[in-house]
Formats: sequence, structure tokens, C-alpha cells
Amino acid sequence: MTHHGIVRARDTGGNGSPLLLIHSLLVDPDLYATLTPLLIQRGFRCIIPELPLGSHSVPLKSGADLTPPGLARLLVDVLDALHLETVDIVGVDTGGALAQLLMASHRERVGRVVLTGCDAYDCFPPRSFRPIIKLMQLPGVLTILSQALRVPMIRALSTPRILTHKGTSDDVLVRWTAPLRQAAIRRDLRKVLSGMSPEYTLEAARLNRDFPRPVLVAWGDDARLFPSRLADQLLADLPHAAGVTLPDCAALAPLDQPQVLAEHIERHLRAVPQ
Repeated sequence: MTHHGIVRARDTGGNGSPLLLIHSLLVDPDLYATLTPLLIQRGFRCIIPELPLGSHSVPLKSGADLTPPGLARLLVDVLDALHLETVDIVGVDTGGALAQLLMASHRERVGRVVLTGCDAYDCFPPRSFRPIIKLMQLPGVLTILSQALRVPMIRALSTPRILTHKGTSDDVLVRWTAPLRQAAIRRDLRKVLSGMSPEYTLEAARLNRDFPRPVLVAWGDDARLFPSRLADQLLADLPHAAGVTLPDCAALAPLDQPQVLAEHIERHLRAVPQ
């Protein structure tokens, strides 16, 4: 339970180092379904909150603050509920933007960070998706979309190659799209979409120029949705950043390269400070 309602979270438990995995817009924790077992094998305790980003099963209270800072605060509430003081973080896509807000405004709760293919700087939302996001905010559009996504062919179009090379199963797409048929879920999503603005990621970037802990910038070699200039700028601005390129990988690295990503995450989180 949080200040704004119930947020379900998958917690693999155990005594391993806690790792918060933050998912992206219009998906749920299944985004990390292949990556999580690989991290468990490596001794990590994985916590994946089901954020109110359009594929969540339980709507939040109608007055919930779902601006980017509100979503970052919601993640802190989840950590409080689980009695976790400090966690390492993995963020992808929208989740990477929220990770940067945590680094900027709640850095006492943040250990090491992995950013992979995500919104940053002036890219929140990505420029190529801005017309779609504007459209989804119009009255009635999400209702029409929720019905159209009942059709398998249309569901398949929701994960284009710009997002993922490997794609995902239709069973998963059904789970990701079915919640949109609830009016309260659509309300939450509209609030999230209306709050997305580069002002938040630009301010986070400014504040994070003195972020004191190591950050791994792991970018797909075909992450066209998030241009490589974003990765280059993160590497230039974050004082303790290192970068790796993930081969045959678009924006959603947990889908395209879970094995490679797991190896890089382990190496980064286990590294002895210099």
C-alpha cells in the first residue's frame, strides 16, 4: 500500500542484494520475465513494481500524483513498504527516466544504477512517439485503442522493431493491453502521458552531474528510439559512468539481450570501487 493506493510488486525474496527494476510505458513487470531468473541465479533479490503506466492491474486513487516526480515518490513508497533503505536500480525506456529522477531527488535510496535505452534530456517522451502520445490524450482515443487491441494483428503492431528485435508472445501482449479496457486504468495512463515533459529529465540531468555512485549506460546498437547521443551525453555528464553497447538490440534490452544484459549488470554491481 502506498499514499496513492495499491501498487503490486514482484519480489523474488532471498538474502541477495536488492535490485529495483523499473519498467516502461504500456508494459508490466513481464518486461523483465527473462532477465529476472538470470539475475536470481547471480544472487540478486529482484523487486519489480507494477507501475501505473497503462498495463497495471489495479488503478490508483483518482487523486494520485502521476507526474514524473510523483511516480518517483511512488517508487520510494514501495521501498518503504518493503523496508528497503537503499537499492541498486535498473531502468529501461520510461523506467530509465524515473531512475534518473530517483538519482536526482531521492539519491539516499539509490545505490548503483544501470540505464539502458531510456528517455533522457530533451527526449521525454521520444520525439518519434510525441504525436502518438498527444493523440492518446484526446478524449475517447484510449477507449477506441483498448477495443482495437483485442485484435491479434493490431496487438502485434504494438511492439515494432524500433522497440524490440525479438518481440514478445501474444499471450504477454494480451496481458499488457487488457487493462486498458478499464476506465480507471485509462484515467491513470492519461495522467502519466500528460505529465511527461523534458523539463523533468533536463532538471534531473543537471542535478545528477554530481551523482556519487557508479552508473552503467548500456545502450542497444539499434536503439533508434533513444539516439546514441543520449548515451554519449549521460557518459559525459555523470561523473562515475561507464558505457557498453548491446549487440542486435533495440530499445527494450530486457527482451532483446537478457543474457548479455544480466552479465553486464552483475559485473557492474559486483565491481570493487576503485
